[in-house]
Amino acid sequence: MPRKARTEPGVPGFSLLAALLAGPAHGYELVARLERLGASEVFPLEPPTLYGHLHSLAESGMVTWREERHGSRPPRKVFELTRSGQEAAEAWLAAPVPRLRQVRQELLLKLALLEVLDRPADRRGLIERQLEVCRLYLSGLADQPAETPVGRLNRGARASAAEATIAWLESLLAPSEVPA
Repeated sequence: MPRKARTEPGVPGFSLLAALLAGPAHGYELVARLERLGASEVFPLEPPTLYGHLHSLAESGMVTWREERHGSRPPRKVFELTRSGQEAAEAWLAAPVPRLRQVRQELLLKLALLEVLDRPADRRGLIERQLEVCRLYLSGLADQPAETPVGRLNRGARASAAEATIAWLESLLAPSEVPA
């Protein structure tokens, strides 16, 4: 049975698209680019998994590939973004994460990728948009009734996590961390 292309690339797929913003690369180079960021702390990206994601991205029209030969070595596929792949990568990099728990994974990858791509203004803009999302989340918690002991503890824990995330994001905007 033929494999069906994914409609959404997910964090690993979007990370691959964003890594290709730095230019075409073969699979092992893409793994190296993501490993230099520390992406393995967020998701495993072994070569077989990587090629599965790249195949899905190619099926969805976000990347193309060509074979390259070097001497007597086996040919390797060099992947490149298409226009839709570039647009998807750019949109993903610009979007704040909707859930606080995604800050520890997806947002960290986006910030690291923007840093490696030498895009400080885009990084700053993402941090500012993420701060807005976190502040809205925190103000929404105040509007939620917590009538049980567990509900009060849960709301307090979530508020504490949101406040800590906001403080951390604000520290990233300090001039020494993110140049203007």
